[in-house]
Amino acid sequence: MDSPAFEHLRRFFERIKNVGFFERIFSWQGIVSQGYDAFGEYQQLQNLLGEKDQEIAGLLSRNRDLEKDAAYQRERAGQIQQELSQEQLRTQSLNERMAENAKVLNERITGIEGERARLSATLAETQTNTDNTILQLKDDLVRLKSKNEELLGKIGERENEAGGLVASDKKNRETIERLNHEITTLTVKNDNLNAQITAIKQELSQYQQIEEDRMREHDQRITALNSLRQQLEDDRLRIDAERTAEIKSRFSDMEQTWKRHEEIVEQSLRSICQRHTIEYCDKEKFPVSGKKPDNAVIIADQYVVFDAKSPKNSEELGNFPLYIKTQAEAAKKYTREDNVKKDIFLVVPANTIEYLEDVHLDMADYQVYVVTHDCLEPIVLALRKIEDYQFVDQLSPEDREKICHVIGKFAHATKRRMQIDTYFFNEFLGLLKSCESLPDDILKSVVSFEKAEKMNPPMEKRKKQIPIKELEHEIKVITKEAEAREIDVTAVTKEKIEMIPLDRYLE
Repeated sequence: MDSPAFEHLRRFFERIKNVGFFERIFSWQGIVSQGYDAFGEYQQLQNLLGEKDQEIAGLLSRNRDLEKDAAYQRERAGQIQQELSQEQLRTQSLNERMAENAKVLNERITGIEGERARLSATLAETQTNTDNTILQLKDDLVRLKSKNEELLGKIGERENEAGGLVASDKKNRETIERLNHEITTLTVKNDNLNAQITAIKQELSQYQQIEEDRMREHDQRITALNSLRQQLEDDRLRIDAERTAEIKSRFSDMEQTWKRHEEIVEQSLRSICQRHTIEYCDKEKFPVSGKKPDNAVIIADQYVVFDAKSPKNSEELGNFPLYIKTQAEAAKKYTREDNVKKDIFLVVPANTIEYLEDVHLDMADYQVYVVTHDCLEPIVLALRKIEDYQFVDQLSPEDREKICHVIGKFAHATKRRMQIDTYFFNEFLGLLKSCESLPDDILKSVVSFEKAEKMNPPMEKRKKQIPIKELEHEIKVITKEAEAREIDVTAVTKEKIEMIPLDRYLE
């Protein structure tokens, strides 16, 4: 079965995340080999990203070409629409001219036909008059003949004029036929232009439909974005409201704790003194007149003051540091007595310690320490231990030898650890210098990985004890992990470590 994509890279980071101390020392070459495999997959990932970037650039270029083509088609459609408008104006002008010419010809033909009818009527009337009056006009026959000749001359002239009108009518008919032919040609051309306009309108309609779809999609995305924005705004307001409510609830809980702070501190000190057989001093027995401290214990025949201090409400948190400083100055009245210890402890709630910048106030003649309720027992036990040290002369020789043995082992382990750390410092420094001779491309990748790498060792927090059981549990976990990887941890003994020559400069 094929391994999943970038499996080496995942395994490398998983191993780096879970690597233990002994594996760093004895299996570093395997980690380096696995790092090369992971680096190869990282280069494949970079090549794949480069190919995707090229594809995106090609798609963007193609999109720009399509947008340019669409702009050109819109410009071309506008030009064709303008040419069509001009051609329609020319056709309309030609039709108007043809209508005017036809009107003139019709008027002239109507005039000629009217003249013919008038001449025919005149001839008929003359013939009728001649027939009716022939008998009566026999005497005037000569005159009528001459008049008839005159009329015949006029008729000839009229006939000649009618012949000219016929020729003109024929010519006009030819002109009309020619104009009709031109009209037919222009009609065909107009139909072709209308077909082109229809095609362009269809294409323009398609582009408009595409543009409308794009605008609709844009509007939908804007609507979705506005909806998401409104949702984010609602979520922000809801989170702010929840955070405000949480802060109010936290401050409310804090105020409830502050109200019971003096009672809690007194109960805790009484319980600690009872468990460790330490004498607790009531207020009435404290050897100072006037206002007395809240709590005091007697250690080594001295009164150790534990005064409980807390703010009244959350609004006074800003002035709490000034209040603590004032109370530290007021504690001077306690230290005037010789049997009162010069170390004064002001016990504050744990949730107010973060608002205090200084937890140790040096008042010249005495010292003031700001502590929390959780630190009472370690402080009391430490003071009790100091009392035990004052009676060191009463220790037996065996107890003194045990103490010296423990201190000697601590000193030897500290010096030996310093030797080992110095040796590995020189070795790691040599490895780092040898990395500078790597090829440029590999060195560049190493530098980039180095910049991206971050190590998070366990943080040491103030007032947090490191339990021995927790350290033993971590050692057991590391030992089991080494055994699972077939590493013999038992082979490394104290005698063998002592025999290892770390560095001739350190021996």
